[in-house]
Amino acid sequence: MKQQPATARLSDLFLHFKKILKNNTAILGLIAELERALGGEFIYDRAFINQTAKELIRLVREVIYSVNILSDNRYIALYDRLDAIVGSITSIALDEPDPAERRLFLPTVEIHRDLDYIVGGKSAVLGEIANHLGLPVPEGFVLTTASYFTFLNKNDLLQIIYTIFAETTDPRQREDRISGLIAMAPFPAVLRKAVSEGLAGLRKKRGKLQALAVRSSAVGEDGLRSFAGQFGSELTVAPNVDAVLAACRKVIAARFSERVLDYTEDCSPRDIPMAILIQEMVTPRVSGIMQSHVPWHGSMRILVTAVDGLAARLADGSLTGHRFVLERQHPFQLVESEFSADSQEGGHAHEAGEKGLRRGSSPLSPAILRQLAEFAVLLEKTLDGPQEIEWACVGEEITILQSRPLTSMVVPVPLPAEIADDLRQATVLLQGRGHAAQIGIASGPVILVAPGDDPAYFPVGGVAVVREASPQFSPIARKAAVVITDVGSPAGHFASICREYRTPALFGTKIATRLLRMGTEVTVDVEERTVYAGLVPSLVRLAAAHQDPYILSEETVTLRRLLRQVAPLALSDPTAANFTPENCRTLHDIIRFCHEKAVTSLIDMQALGVAELHRSPRTLAAAIPLRIRLLDLGGGLAADAPPHGDITPDLVQSRPFVALLKGLCKGSGWEREPVPFSMKDLFSSMTRPLSNLIGDEPYQGDNFAILADSYCNVSLRLGYHFNVIDAHFSKRVEENSIYFRFVGGFASEEKRLRRVDLIASILTGLHFRVEQNGDLLVAKANMLESREMERTLGRIGELVSFTRQLDVRLVDESAVERAFERFLALVVGKEKR
Repeated sequence: MKQQPATARLSDLFLHFKKILKNNTAILGLIAELERALGGEFIYDRAFINQTAKELIRLVREVIYSVNILSDNRYIALYDRLDAIVGSITSIALDEPDPAERRLFLPTVEIHRDLDYIVGGKSAVLGEIANHLGLPVPEGFVLTTASYFTFLNKNDLLQIIYTIFAETTDPRQREDRISGLIAMAPFPAVLRKAVSEGLAGLRKKRGKLQALAVRSSAVGEDGLRSFAGQFGSELTVAPNVDAVLAACRKVIAARFSERVLDYTEDCSPRDIPMAILIQEMVTPRVSGIMQSHVPWHGSMRILVTAVDGLAARLADGSLTGHRFVLERQHPFQLVESEFSADSQEGGHAHEAGEKGLRRGSSPLSPAILRQLAEFAVLLEKTLDGPQEIEWACVGEEITILQSRPLTSMVVPVPLPAEIADDLRQATVLLQGRGHAAQIGIASGPVILVAPGDDPAYFPVGGVAVVREASPQFSPIARKAAVVITDVGSPAGHFASICREYRTPALFGTKIATRLLRMGTEVTVDVEERTVYAGLVPSLVRLAAAHQDPYILSEETVTLRRLLRQVAPLALSDPTAANFTPENCRTLHDIIRFCHEKAVTSLIDMQALGVAELHRSPRTLAAAIPLRIRLLDLGGGLAADAPPHGDITPDLVQSRPFVALLKGLCKGSGWEREPVPFSMKDLFSSMTRPLSNLIGDEPYQGDNFAILADSYCNVSLRLGYHFNVIDAHFSKRVEENSIYFRFVGGFASEEKRLRRVDLIASILTGLHFRVEQNGDLLVAKANMLESREMERTLGRIGELVSFTRQLDVRLVDESAVERAFERFLALVVGKEKR
């Protein structure tokens, strides 16, 4: 079989790279459509869901095929991950039972809100809080509704209960007869085994267990009907199978108590099945109930009520509790407090101070109150409306025990005249710029976020203003009231993450980071693409009053379940150890992984055509002290460029290489004077063979450029150091990228390291993310707009020429500073002496 010529092979690889980019764009567009549908932007049906899912699967399979062509089948394991995800998507689209439906117990780590019909409302919400938001809840597991029906059916109880319902309508008589039957019924062996395995898993995770809470979690509980205080829970249960089952028996019996039968009226015995939540018992210093959205003197506030120890007596109304009223926007200022003597041991009345605040010892510190308020805002956003939250504080650590809709709270819609009046008075800071990635209205203080900033320090409720819509900011999307970017598309990775967290997002404004000042309070209306100075109260109330009428429809639940297999992005950091095919859990993970590996494969593809590069008859003829061999993959050179010989710059059409060449050709950067090296530099170079500087690259010793119309891969050997520049232009700003690698040098180690530090400082100022390891430097810049790409590549060209042989001149740190100033002067055309 005749071997494919190297040029044709490289061209084919580049076509697969472009196909990956094209399909990624289409996939992200389809994900955005699904997410916008879930967000209520348009009406949809099952046909839309199924058709979109089918097209997503086809495109992802093509992406996997192309990345394996590029990488010589290095990522075949991606097909297995895709098949597993497709299996789940198919089951959802066909409305097949979730595999979890057949399981008798599930650990909390596997639970989310769409498993309500399997684990009950309380458990489903707590699973969502723990696994989606990452907030602390007690560790545990759930005996599913399958366990409930197993217990009833194995003892023939369900049919007997139906008979009792037919014989009497009196709730008291029903309770007496049914509770007696449940008390006498044995637990099947399979349920004893389920509890035993659940406890074993809990011990493995938490160590020795002290006590457990066995809690009701009925289907529909903590939903539109709260069932608050209706069902039974058992506290301080011994952590053994017999004790847990005894507590479970009481919880099941409570499903048929007089008060529950009164509350549920004519529900069938099969309705409202009971799952049972088994958790580590929390022994709090203080606990309470928090309401995320309550009217308070004409404004909406957060209300926190607290008592010492457990909050059971607060929930049943026998204690008043301490009350704290907080603002709903960061920094969640305390506006009023009231202390109750019956809520703390040895309690006493506190003297009233200004603004309703009280003097004395508070059971909750300002930091704890602020964190509670942050949790309230996060839960309200994630769970689609105002929440009533039960919480506990062990030491200074907050744990969420329960969250249910605050159904009594109806936020009044502001009148159009009120909105119009507020908008007339509001100052517009930004208008008509960017694109809506997730519609919504929110307010808060501006927080300017730079690459490398620790997301842990981003305040909940802040308005995140970032330069680029990078997935590295995904932890911030969870906390932010709204996200605004200079660069980015609504169909990008980060846009999908914002929609996943229901965080309003305005992308591609170009000027937000320059226009908006740190700490300034603003109100953002994403749909209108407008940012106002200060708080616009009627707009914020309008957003709070919005309710999705389809939130509980079958189509909405199906779409939300489908998106769990499609949209979440866990693999956001390509440098992390878990960035592997085996850890791809969603279609989004797969295409993110494939994109990164495609770029890496393309950067290193010169090795595939090394012989062809050495034989390349085309050489760049430019005013630079370099001989660069050129290999055109298509569109990199003009159609009338000669097939061999010198190629002048005017015949180069590769957009990124043209920009790089402009910088290389700026003659002021090339140092022409003799280099003053020391004996230490000479001995250092003698002990470092060139192969140690540039690795085993088979094309070492020459300069090459692989070109296409929108792409270039350039390898330069400049004395004893080695450069690789890889750049790709695209119509989509998310796909624009520059890769820069630098290694080696002639001088002593300390001088080489000084040069790398200098290069790192310059590249950081050009929006590169830089990694250093000795005298090896790798830098990447993404999401640069076209003009900025060209300008940055020009600067890279100037940097390459400026830093050639510079290491021997960097005798101390002051020399580094002078070189930095000199480079800045060069790039602005005013060299300083």
